[in-house]
Amino acid sequence: WTGNPMAAFAWGAVAGVITQSLSALTFIVVSILRSGLISTKGGFAVILGGNIGITLLVLVVTFDIKLVALYVLGAASAVMVSEWTFRYRPVAASFFGGAMIVLGLVLLKDSAAPLADQPWFGEMIEGTGGSLLFAFVVAALLSAVVQSSSAVCVLGISLATLGVITVDQTVMVVYGSSLGSALILYLLSASLRARSRQLAMYQAGLSVLFCALFVPLLFIEVYFDVPLVKALILSIDLSLGQQLALFFVLPSIFLSLIMLVALGPSVRIFEILWPATAVEELSRTKFIHDHASTDVETSLALVDLEQRRVLETLSSYFDAVRHGTALEPIVKANGQLLAEIHDFLADLGRHHPMHSMEQRTSMLTRQQLLCWLAEQLQTMCEALQVLPDTPSCNNLRTSICEGVDAVILSLLHSLETGDEDFWMYTKELTGCRSELMRKVRNEYWGKEPSLDTVEHNQVITITNAVEQAFFLLSKLVQEINASATLSTQVLLTKHVH
Repeated sequence: WTGNPMAAFAWGAVAGVITQSLSALTFIVVSILRSGLISTKGGFAVILGGNIGITLLVLVVTFDIKLVALYVLGAASAVMVSEWTFRYRPVAASFFGGAMIVLGLVLLKDSAAPLADQPWFGEMIEGTGGSLLFAFVVAALLSAVVQSSSAVCVLGISLATLGVITVDQTVMVVYGSSLGSALILYLLSASLRARSRQLAMYQAGLSVLFCALFVPLLFIEVYFDVPLVKALILSIDLSLGQQLALFFVLPSIFLSLIMLVALGPSVRIFEILWPATAVEELSRTKFIHDHASTDVETSLALVDLEQRRVLETLSSYFDAVRHGTALEPIVKANGQLLAEIHDFLADLGRHHPMHSMEQRTSMLTRQQLLCWLAEQLQTMCEALQVLPDTPSCNNLRTSICEGVDAVILSLLHSLETGDEDFWMYTKELTGCRSELMRKVRNEYWGKEPSLDTVEHNQVITITNAVEQAFFLLSKLVQEINASATLSTQVLLTKHVH
C-alpha cells in the first residue's frame, strides 16, 4: 500500500483521522519503518497524509455531528456484543474508536462555554491585551503537553465562536499548536538514529515550515492590511467556526501536496542530514521483496544472494573482535536479515506449496544452518573479546579469528567465482576440527596455568564454538552441493543480475 506515494498519502490521511496525534502517528510509522516493512519514501508519504487527516477531523467537529457520533457508538456497540455479528467485531471496534474520538472532541468544544464563564479565565484573556504572540506561545505549550494539535485547535475555535478571543488570536492558536507538536516530537525522538530520525525530523520540519510560511502572512495581513490567506478563508460562506477550522485544513493541504511532489528530493536531503548507519543498511534486504514470489525459481535465486550476504555479515563479526568494537549491533542486524529471509521463504511456501519443493526445502535447510552458525560465531566472538590481554591469549584470539574468518571468506569466494578447484579446497577447509581444538586447549593451559577458572572456561567456550561452527559449515557446504551443481547456481545468479 505504501509502495505508491499517492496510496501511502491516502492511508496516512486515514491514520491521521484515527490517531489524532502527530507524535503518536509518527512513532507508529517509525516502528513500521524500523521493521523494514516500508521505505523511507513511503513513510514520508504516510506522514504527509497524516497531517491532512488530523486537520480534516477538526473541520468535521465544527459541524453538528454529536448525534451522529452517538448513533455510530450505539450501532458499533451492538455489533461488538452480538454473537450473530461476530465476524464484524474488528470493523465495529474501529468505528467505535473513531466515534469516541469524534465525541471526545465534541465534548471538548462544548466545554469551552463553562470555561469562558470563569472570572479568572476572562481576566487572563483580558490581561493579554489581544496579543497574537501570547496566543501562539500558549497554544504551542498546550500542544506539547497534550500531544494533540487538533484538540488545542478545537478549543481555540470554540473560544472564538463564544467571542472570548479574536479571530487573529485563534489563527495564531492554530499555528502555535503546530509548533508545539514539532517541539514535543523533537524531544521524544532525541534517541532515534538514522532512518528513524529522518522520519521524525521530517514531521517536525513540516510543522516548523507550516509556521514559517503562514505566521508571517498573518502578520502582513494584520499590520499592513494586505489581503492574503485570512481574507481568502473568511470570504468563504461558512460559519465562523468552520472558517476558523479552514485555517488549519487548507494551509495543511497546500503544504502537504507541495511536499508530496517534492518527496524524492526530500528523502535525499534527510538522508544527507541524518545518514543511515552501516549496521542499519546491513539489516535491510537487498534482493528479496514483496513481489519476488511471483516466480519461484527467481525468488530462490534471490534468497541465495541474500544468504550470501548473511555469510558476509558473519565475516564482519571478526572485525569487531579485531578492532574491539561492539558486536551487538552487527548481531542484531544479522538477526533481522535472517528473519526477513525466513519470512520470505515461508511466504513463498504458502503461495506456491507444490512448486520447486526440493529447492525450497534445501534453502530452508541452509537458512537454519546459517541461523545456528550465527549463534555459534556470536558465542565465539563474545568470548574472544573478553580474553585477557596476555601474549598467549592474544595469539589465541588472532589464530581463531583469522582462521575461522578465512574459511568463511573462502566459501564466499567459491560461491562467487564458481571455481570447481577452489570449491573442492573449501570443502576440505570445512572438515572436522575437534582434534585440533583439543590440542589448542592443552597447549593453552600449559602456557597459562595462572589463569582462573572463568578464563579457562572462556577458552573452552571458544574452542567448542569453533568445533560447532566447522561442523555447521561442512553441513552448509554439503547442502549447497546437494541442492544443485555449483555451475548451475552461478549461471542462475548471473541471469538474475
